[in-house]
Amino acid sequence: MQIGEHLDFFESDAQCFIEVVRTSDLAASVPGCPGWQLRDLALHLGTVHRWAKACIESNDALPRVESPIEDALLCAWLDEGFTDLAGFLRAADPQRKTWTFGPEPRLTSFWFRRQAHEASVHLWDARSAVGFVEPIDEQLAADGVAEVFEVFIPRELTRGRMQYPDEGVRIVLADGRSFNLGERIVGEVSGSSSDILLALWHRLPTSVLTTDTDAEVLETAFARALTS
Repeated sequence: MQIGEHLDFFESDAQCFIEVVRTSDLAASVPGCPGWQLRDLALHLGTVHRWAKACIESNDALPRVESPIEDALLCAWLDEGFTDLAGFLRAADPQRKTWTFGPEPRLTSFWFRRQAHEASVHLWDARSAVGFVEPIDEQLAADGVAEVFEVFIPRELTRGRMQYPDEGVRIVLADGRSFNLGERIVGEVSGSSSDILLALWHRLPTSVLTTDTDAEVLETAFARALTS
C-alpha cells in the first residue's frame, strides 16, 4: 500500500469511529475488548492519537496516559485529537527518522500505517458494539495481516510474550502472499483478509476461516499469535 492510502484509510475510519461514538450508547459492551464499554474504547483511541503524535515529535518512547473525559465532552475531545494527528501526519516527512516500536528502518511512515490499522480494527470494534458488523477493506486488511507478521509477532517474541506452537499453519491471502504461523507447518488456512486479520487480533473465532488441518491446531496457533 502507498503511504497516502494509509492516511486516507486512517482519516476515513477515524471519522466513522467518531460518528459511531456520537450516535450510540456509550455504555454498550465491546465484544472484541472484554470488560470495555464503548466509552472505554473511545478513550483508548483518543489517547493513542495524542500519544502517537507526542512520540513522533519527541522522537522517544513516551508513556501512554489515559485521563477520564466527561461523556458530554468525549466526541469533541476525540475529534480534536484525531484532527491534530491527521494534520500532523499529512504535513510530516514519511522518510524522517523517528522512534517507533517496530523494526528498522524506524521512519515516520510507520505511524501512517499503524494509525490506519489502529483505526480500522477499533472501528470494527465500535460497530460490533452496536450490532453493525462490516468487514475491513480487503486491501487494508491484507496489509494489516502483513503488519502483524512484520511488527507485532517479532515484538511479542522478543519480549517473551508469545511462543510459536510446535505445529502451525501457513496463512494464505487472496493476493498470493503467505505467512507461517508455527515452527512446523502442518496445514494451510485461508479466508477473507478481513476475517484473517480479525482472527489474529482475537476479534473473530478461527471457525470463520477455511483450513485443511485440524481445527485445534488452527485455534492454538491463532491463540498464541498475539497477547491482545
